[in-house]
Amino acid sequence: MLAALLIFRAADAEAAEKGVIIRASSLLAQPFIDAAHTGTVTPAQPVVIIERRGAWANVQAGDKSGWVRLLNVRLAAAAAVSGIAGSAKPAPAARPTSLTSMMRTGSSGRTVTTGVKGMDEENIRNATPDYAELALLDTQGIDVADAQGNAIKTGLQERTVDYLDKKKRAK
Repeated sequence: MLAALLIFRAADAEAAEKGVIIRASSLLAQPFIDAAHTGTVTPAQPVVIIERRGAWANVQAGDKSGWVRLLNVRLAAAAAVSGIAGSAKPAPAARPTSLTSMMRTGSSGRTVTTGVKGMDEENIRNATPDYAELALLDTQGIDVADAQGNAIKTGLQERTVDYLDKKKRAK
C-alpha cells in the first residue's frame, strides 16, 4: 500500500506544472491581495504550481508554499526545468539571461487578451458559464433611488466632471 502511495505521489509531482518566479513576491495564505503573508519568493526561484485559481497560483517553492499572482510566474516547459522541484537553482534554460528576459511574463509567444495569464485556447473553448454565480451577482445590485438615498445620508454630493481634452493632454 505504501509503495502504491509513493508511486502515485511521484507520478502526481511529474504531472505538476513547473515555473520560475520572475518578480520578487510575497507568498500568501489565500489567493487574495490582503491575505496573510507566509513567506517570500525571489526572481529566478523555481516553483511547482499546485493549483490555479483565476489570476493566482498556489506554488511550492522548496519548503515554502503559498499563493502568488500568476503574472509573477514564468511557466516552464517540463524538459527545460527537469528537477526544478528539488533544487535551489533553476535549470540553465529557465534562468533569465538579461533584464529584458526577466520582464517577459511568458515564453509561449502567445498574447493573452483575457487579463489572466495561463489560459489557452482550449481552456477558453471549454469554458462554461456558472449560472448560480451569475444569479448571485444579480442579487448584489441596488437601484438608483437606494444609491442616491445612501449618498445623501453619508453626505456625498453629486459632481459632474468634464472629459479630458485630448489636445491638452498631448502637450
